[in-house]
Amino acid sequence: MLTQFDVERALQHYDLGEVRSVRPASHGAVNETAFVETSMGRYVVRRNQRKQGLSAVDLRHRLMAWLRARGFPAPRLIPARNGEQAIDFDGRFFEVQTFIEGDEFNRDRPAHLAGTGSILAHYHNAVDGFPDPPLSQGPRYSTSSLSGLIERIMQRDIMGDLTVQLNWYDRRAADLKRALSEQSYEALPHVLIHGDVHRDNLIFRGDTVAALIDFDQVTLDARLVDLADALVDFAVGMPPKDWYPWGVYAGPLDAERAAQLLNGYDQIAPLSSYERKALPLMIEVIWLQGNLRRVLTTHDADPDYHCEVLGQGQRLAEWLHEHLEAMNLG
Repeated sequence: MLTQFDVERALQHYDLGEVRSVRPASHGAVNETAFVETSMGRYVVRRNQRKQGLSAVDLRHRLMAWLRARGFPAPRLIPARNGEQAIDFDGRFFEVQTFIEGDEFNRDRPAHLAGTGSILAHYHNAVDGFPDPPLSQGPRYSTSSLSGLIERIMQRDIMGDLTVQLNWYDRRAADLKRALSEQSYEALPHVLIHGDVHRDNLIFRGDTVAALIDFDQVTLDARLVDLADALVDFAVGMPPKDWYPWGVYAGPLDAERAAQLLNGYDQIAPLSSYERKALPLMIEVIWLQGNLRRVLTTHDADPDYHCEVLGQGQRLAEWLHEHLEAMNLG
C-alpha cells in the first residue's frame, strides 16, 4: 500500500507543490494507487509492481497518449521534472496522473448503462491502427478452458460427491466448444481490448462517461471480451428469491439493463449477427469458469457447499438462454 512517506519521496521528482493528504485507493489488483492532494491540486500517484517491466509501462503510456490524441477520455500523465513520464525510484516505476472528478456507476441510471456500452465502442474504434501492439496472450474466455478445470475437480472428487454436477458441466462444456470452437473464436473481430472492464474503471459525470481508466491488462483479443465483462459487472440483476448465495455471482443479468448497454455499443460499433450469437456463449464461459475456479480454490470446503457453487453456474446458464430475446441477443 502506498503511504504518505512513499508519495512524498516520489513527488520530490515533480513540481507539484507540498503534499497535504494521501488516500490509498481501495481497489486495484495490479498496481498500488493513491489519491493525493497537494498545494497545487489533486493527482493520482501509481507505483507499478516490480514484475511489470519498463516495456509494459511504456505500452500503457503510449496507449494513453494515443487515445488522448484522438479525443478519447483517458487520464493525462504528468511528466516528472526530468521530462520522463515515469521515474525509476527504489527499483519501482512511479507515475502521476491528473485526478478526474466524477461519480461512481449508478445501476438505476439508464444513461450510465448506455454510456458504458458506447464508451467501449469508442475505445475499440480509437485503438484501431495503434502501432506495435502487444502479442496476443490467447483467448481470455476460450470454451476449451472449461474441460481442464472440470478434469482437475474430478481428480480431487475422490468420493464422487460432485459427480452429478460435474457431468452436467462436462456436457455443457462440450456443447459450448461445438458452438464456439477455437476457429470460430479466432474469426471474431479482434482489437486491443481494455481487458479489465468493471465499474471501478469508469468514471461518470452526470449522465456522461468522464473517463475510462486503468490500462494495465490490455491485450489483443476478441472485442466481445470487453463487452462480456461489462455485462457481467454492470448489468447484473436482482437474484431470484431462491438464489444460491454461496456462488461467485450476485445474480443473473437484468435483461433490460443488458439491452441498454448493448444498444449503447451498437449505436457506435454495431455487432455482427455472428458476434451476437457468440456473446452469450462467452458470458456463459465467464460464469462457468468463475464457479469452477471457486470450487478449486476452496478445496477444504464441505461437498454441499461445492454442490451449491456448481449449481449456481448451471442456473446462470439456464437463465441466460431463457432471456436471449429480452436482451436483444436472440
